[in-house]
Amino acid sequence: ILDSGACSHVLDAEDAPGYRVEPSAASRRGATFVVGNGEHVPNEGQVHLNLESTKSDGTASSIASTFQVAEVSRPIMSVSRMCERGYTCVFDKDGAQVLNKDGNQVCYFKASKGLYSATMKLKRPEPFTRQAP
Repeated sequence: ILDSGACSHVLDAEDAPGYRVEPSAASRRGATFVVGNGEHVPNEGQVHLNLESTKSDGTASSIASTFQVAEVSRPIMSVSRMCERGYTCVFDKDGAQVLNKDGNQVCYFKASKGLYSATMKLKRPEPFTRQAP
């Protein structure tokens, strides 16, 4: 979900199998996220993801990003974090395009029921590590 109100990219650790969660500055100081129902959810650290997104024309595009880890129901990408990294987010009634500094689309989020969502593939971490059973 692309969210203009989110302060960080956030996902649940279970959404990133094979990736190692590392402590972040926020997790070290005991920071929490306030979720939609007002509950405070602990920041568990961060994970650096290699993702493959789909552009509006159906072609694939690679994007890497750091997500904070917390117990959330679905991954959220922050518009402000995207903009800080040099991307531009353009919204309309059908969806949201994320454009790189050259104006090329790197991913597309389809609008549906008030949310802008995309399905992204999780690429193997570099180097690949297996989780313990």
